[in-house]
Amino acid sequence: MSELPAALNTRYSLQARILSAVFVLVLAMYLSTLAVLGLPLKERAQQHLDTSAERELSAMMAAIQDHVLLRDYPAIEQTIKARARDSHILSARFVSPKVTFETRTPPEPQRYPAWFAAILDVRIPRAQSDLMVGGTSYGTLAIALDAAPSVQSLWLMVARFTLLAIGSLIGVMLLFRWHLQTSLRGLYALRTAARAIESGDFSARVSLAYGSPPEVRETKLAFNHMADHVSRLVAALEHEHGELLVEKQRLRVTIESIGDAVVVTDADGLIEFLNPKAEELTGFSSDDARGRQVSSVLPLFNEQSGAPVTGPLELALRHNKVVELDNHTVIRRHDGVTIAISDTAAPIRSSDGKVQGGVLVFQDESERRSLMQRLAWQAERDHLTGLLNRRAMENKLVAALHSVQHEARHFIFCYIDLDRFKLVNDTCGHRAGDTLLQRLSAIMAHRVEGRNHFLARLGGDEFGLLFVDTALPEALEYIQGLRDEISRFRFEWDDKVFRLGVSLGVTELHGAMTDIGEILAQADTACYHAKSLGGSAIQVYEKTHPALRKINDEMQWVGAITKAFEAHRFLLYRQQKVALSPAISTQHYEILLRMRGEDGTIIEPGEFLPAAERYGLAPSFDRWVIRNFFAYLDTHPEDEASYAINLSGRSLSDPGTAEFILDEIGQYHFDPTRISFEVTETAAIDSLDACERLILTLQSRGIQFALDDFGKGQSSFGYLKRLPVAALKIDGDFVRGMDHDREKLAIVKAIHTLGHELGKQTIAEQVETEKELTCLKNMGVDFVQGYLLHRPVQLLVD
Repeated sequence: MSELPAALNTRYSLQARILSAVFVLVLAMYLSTLAVLGLPLKERAQQHLDTSAERELSAMMAAIQDHVLLRDYPAIEQTIKARARDSHILSARFVSPKVTFETRTPPEPQRYPAWFAAILDVRIPRAQSDLMVGGTSYGTLAIALDAAPSVQSLWLMVARFTLLAIGSLIGVMLLFRWHLQTSLRGLYALRTAARAIESGDFSARVSLAYGSPPEVRETKLAFNHMADHVSRLVAALEHEHGELLVEKQRLRVTIESIGDAVVVTDADGLIEFLNPKAEELTGFSSDDARGRQVSSVLPLFNEQSGAPVTGPLELALRHNKVVELDNHTVIRRHDGVTIAISDTAAPIRSSDGKVQGGVLVFQDESERRSLMQRLAWQAERDHLTGLLNRRAMENKLVAALHSVQHEARHFIFCYIDLDRFKLVNDTCGHRAGDTLLQRLSAIMAHRVEGRNHFLARLGGDEFGLLFVDTALPEALEYIQGLRDEISRFRFEWDDKVFRLGVSLGVTELHGAMTDIGEILAQADTACYHAKSLGGSAIQVYEKTHPALRKINDEMQWVGAITKAFEAHRFLLYRQQKVALSPAISTQHYEILLRMRGEDGTIIEPGEFLPAAERYGLAPSFDRWVIRNFFAYLDTHPEDEASYAINLSGRSLSDPGTAEFILDEIGQYHFDPTRISFEVTETAAIDSLDACERLILTLQSRGIQFALDDFGKGQSSFGYLKRLPVAALKIDGDFVRGMDHDREKLAIVKAIHTLGHELGKQTIAEQVETEKELTCLKNMGVDFVQGYLLHRPVQLLVD
């Protein structure tokens, strides 16, 4: 059966619905049985009527046969009428060649409903036949019987069957009703107990009386167990509810006492609560704000653009996730006060993840943001001049290079290096130098003011100027004006007047550049060349310029040197210094440096050391050589030779060099008197005071010094007297060819004589022929060094 409508389910009881279903079922069975049994009965009744009509026709023909032969037509008519009255014949018709007559009798009254006759649809039985006697036809007889008696029989039978069915139905319904009342008594008890629990009586239970069906009894038992469980759950919930009330109160007190502002809303974003800090920042009380949208109480705007900002709590509720504001959001209160804030919004979810409300926590960021803005300004500004610093300029260059590579824009970068600035520092002190930088920065900044250009101090007396959307000719015209203005500038300090120059290197940014290092390198190369021209010069970087290519090659070496250091591709070599005097038995060597290329080839120092000297990498080489060579001496006590190590000019001027050498000596175990240092004559003169202090400090530990490349620089007796060196190393340019060049021979002899007269040993380097060696032996030189005697070999350091 199909389900009953919902309204019917709630209007009628289970008993009524079951009895209705039984009634419908019995009715259907009755109708089905009636249909199954009635159709055959109808057909049988029709057949019976048809047979009766044939039988009556035969009887009537037999009754009138004699009269027909006698042609007694009145008798024939009388016989037919009498027979029709006695045999339920509706009509009889006799037709002969001489006479035709017909008789009709009224049908019996109907004692059954007309609809029943219509349903049966029984046709009137008819019969007709010729009256044949001796093969001769005397006429035709036709009759029609009355079907009412047969229909009445069928109606009586259906009525009896219906009364029997109704009685049976009543008996079945009464039996079902009694059985249902007995069976549903337990369900009614369950309903009563359930309503009691619904009303709050959690002690209500169902009696487990015997006599109920097993299913109902099991249902009662399950209901009682459920009621027990619900009772325990309710007790636990009441306990938890009490604890939640305490926790809610504690949380409310906590929220009200914390320093952050807190806003709590429902799932629609309507405010339910503001803590005191939120009231203070928004200007609304919690009662005034309750029920209002957050945006009306907490209007948010972008600090920079002033555009309204979508509230994070609205986004958090919409997307069911935590949302934070950016760092440029402010509250614009109704009283006009603007407060910078940072906040976080999060949805409040139920156990099934459904959003129940939201919470917004925010802080007053005005002071911190102001501090951060000051720090951000300071982070990209030079503290002395107020100009952009190197980091900020590098960021500008990164953005400019990106624009050049992706847009049709023009950028020019100028590297500015002040000439003769060191003179001001050395003469008047650093305070004067700082003042000078501030004044010059103000002059340059004034020229940049109002233009879309960026000026930065890159360090020391070096500046950078980035031209935006400017062609090279226009930038050069501006740079020339800047140079002329700096050249006209006069700086006065303590009755001293200084006139400075400026060297400027210019490069144009293009899309083929890979990074800002290439931009700075090109501008620095051009500036370096401009300074080498005598100062106050402007040099535009050109890739094919010979001088710039040389400087650029040296810069390329800087990168190669750095990679070699990281890959540990530097090696120590040694070359013997042969003693010409038989009285000297100890072997002497000079420590040399080599670099292994990425392809494994050994690179001579003449290729990479000039770049290292120029770009300040030489001290790193010196310290690497000292550290690794001292480690070699410590691990090879069997090697008792004496060694000479080269020191660069920058190491001589570094006050920490002596301390570094002594610290390294203290870490290893060897006799420091076995080592000596060689310094070039030019480097010693440039850092005369520092060199003298270094020599005296290390001599106290028995370490000697030699002047390398002697005779090549500005030789004078004055500095020889100040520098207590133990040896003079004659420059190889004088030694090569001295056997056939009288001038070189005279210079070598003079240096040797001078050295011996001053009590210093002499060393000749780059000896490559036997004749040169013979000349030196005859002269009495103490040591000789060169490929003729010994080629450098690698020093195997563990």
